[in-house]
Amino acid sequence: MDRRESLHQQFKGETAALLPLLLRSGVQDVLLNGLESAYVDCGDGLRPVAPPFDSLAALRAAIERMVIPTGRRLEFARPYVDGRLADGSRFHVFLPPLAHPGPLVSVRVFSGGLGAKIDDFGDRAQIQWLIDQVRARRSLLIAGATRSGKTSILGCLLDGVPHSERILVLEETREICSSHPHAIYLETRTSSAEGVGEVTLGTLVRNALRMRPDRIVLGECRGAEALDLLQALNTGHPGSFCTLHADSARAALRRLESMLWQANPRLRLGVVREWIGFGIGGVAFLRRDGDGNRRISELLEVRGAEGTVYRLRPVLSN
Repeated sequence: MDRRESLHQQFKGETAALLPLLLRSGVQDVLLNGLESAYVDCGDGLRPVAPPFDSLAALRAAIERMVIPTGRRLEFARPYVDGRLADGSRFHVFLPPLAHPGPLVSVRVFSGGLGAKIDDFGDRAQIQWLIDQVRARRSLLIAGATRSGKTSILGCLLDGVPHSERILVLEETREICSSHPHAIYLETRTSSAEGVGEVTLGTLVRNALRMRPDRIVLGECRGAEALDLLQALNTGHPGSFCTLHADSARAALRRLESMLWQANPRLRLGVVREWIGFGIGGVAFLRRDGDGNRRISELLEVRGAEGTVYRLRPVLSN
């Protein structure tokens, strides 16, 4: 079933009003602010469009069609949810009364990431350096802002991993795509209304270690799961990958440090930097320019740490 057909199956009747926005040519993001306003981003920034729904009942029906297939729940105690649409697009919903001016719906439209080409992200020397790191099984941080191309370039790098290796991709909501024949995917789960059944990224990392991975991919690292990942990288799982939000390559290292302290505030700075310095081999920082192009802005080689000081070497940065 192609993307168009899958969305037509998911949104029918009054909820089909959302389809023209989701299927708009080149669309990357669709944002609904209750019934009052709507915006799309087709690569040239946000542009206002006519809100697709004229009744709260229709908007709520569309949200139900998003959420029910995911098995997740929207409720008073947790009025927000992440999930994937039938075509793989990622969505987030936040409900009133905490959200104004009404239900807020954000959809990051699936672009069929397998079509991305690694050469689109940098010059040949930059791309070759990254490919060399993958071949040498050096673990990489892929950093940047939202929509900078982190998951797209990561999917391209995973395609270059030898087919004899097993890759475990761990995410809150699946977004990373790869054509690698032995890439398998795990997703988190929020707790039930009774407060049970939660599966965190940290839980996924610990379980992945028992599933004979050659490489672990942690998508969108945000918190305490960084400690589980760094322990894995320092105990026999080199060549793994992690994406995170940061403003520069060095800021990515500092953000990773803060996550380790979030997991264990008693860790000493020297210990934290040694774990990162010897667990991470390099940082690729991506930036989206004014024309919507997603490019490598910095490459930083990490050569370990001496006490509290990283040994760093900038590589082929723009």
